[in-house]
Amino acid sequence: MEIELYNPLWKRRKIIIAIPVCNEEEHIIPCLLALARQSTLPDKVILWINNTIDQTGARATSLINMLPFELQIIKVTYSRAVAGAGIARRDAMASAAEGASPDTLLLTTDADSEAAEDWIARTLDAFAEYPVEAVFGRALLLPSEARKIPFHLHEDEKAEQAYGALLEQISLLLHPEPHDPWPRHLEHSGASIAVTHQAWRKVGGMPCIPSGEDRQFYQALRRQGVPVRHAPEVLVYVSARLAGRAQGGMAETLARRLIAQDEYIDEIFEPVSRRLLHVRREWFHAKARPAFSLTEGSTVRIRRIDLSAHHRRAQRVLNYLIRLAHPVSADPLQKTADRSGIPHLVQSNQAARTVHDRHG
Repeated sequence: MEIELYNPLWKRRKIIIAIPVCNEEEHIIPCLLALARQSTLPDKVILWINNTIDQTGARATSLINMLPFELQIIKVTYSRAVAGAGIARRDAMASAAEGASPDTLLLTTDADSEAAEDWIARTLDAFAEYPVEAVFGRALLLPSEARKIPFHLHEDEKAEQAYGALLEQISLLLHPEPHDPWPRHLEHSGASIAVTHQAWRKVGGMPCIPSGEDRQFYQALRRQGVPVRHAPEVLVYVSARLAGRAQGGMAETLARRLIAQDEYIDEIFEPVSRRLLHVRREWFHAKARPAFSLTEGSTVRIRRIDLSAHHRRAQRVLNYLIRLAHPVSADPLQKTADRSGIPHLVQSNQAARTVHDRHG
């Protein structure tokens, strides 16, 4: 796949935003008005209104003549057997891609979201700065709604994110990714995805599954060797509702945790030993063929009660790698592991400096 490096012409590309919508009469107007306030405006927004019985369509229609972009409203009804947010997002983005020019950028967000005013501009900046074909942004709770969440759940989330940040820095020290350097985030949320038309076609669009399509889309991009940037400055704010539209989504998770906190932390946060194994395998794949795929295996979950211990071990591993940051042999996998079982893979002085600076 040919990639345009650091090209200011990214900002001249046509931008189409696809939004799956189901019974969002409360949020659809704030969502559209947030897009209308963008410092860089989209050319077109497609509302894929599906299985909706409230006034969402009417409220969106009332704004058509006031918006600074083309608004296309498409209404569909899925059978109960196939209905789901994932299917709706897939079809909404397929509609956006249909007939679009090859240099079009396809974006998607959620109907209960309010994009930061620089959401599109910062997305384009990420494409221009890094050699990537997709950009994932962050989904944060609307400040007014975040206050509804108990303090202990916010603290648990911070602890998970802090542990995840250690894992990411370890990964980048061992296997640097110049197109997605630190700082980067860990999310793959449908609330903020941008992809080139070319990459969209290469992976066959969004996966045809009822939910979890955003994470699976990321995995599809990785399997096809499509470089992705996790841009922490690309922000969208979403509601903290407890009755969600997607099974297994944030709303369902939040509602469950309000009753009783989950025994295990999010499955994306693996033990550091598992992360080291994955990085080692990725290094082998990358040496064999540039467009490597992630090694998928059984998930090893971390109990919340054990998170502090995992955090301390990850911090020790990171500190060890920082101390080791120096040139290594051409075949780093020939090195022996230290007494903690840390494989000596690929070192990067630049990455090490980045991590060191972050930790003061």
